[in-house]
Amino acid sequence: MTDMPSPGALAGRLKPAADTDDVEMEVEEALGHLEALPDLPVTEHVQVFEGVQQRLSEILSNVDDA
Repeated sequence: MTDMPSPGALAGRLKPAADTDDVEMEVEEALGHLEALPDLPVTEHVQVFEGVQQRLSEILSNVDDA
């Protein structure tokens, strides 16, 4: 017999490592900071964008590590 994995073993590899509901909630929370933009001066928008980008990078890194 060959060393080919079974369909069940392959399917197990496809399961997301992190709980997708938790990840989605974290992404929504990060993106929620963008809602403050209309109330802020344009000069402060870059800081908000950078903060959201940093948080999304952290979330992605955590998903990659899982």
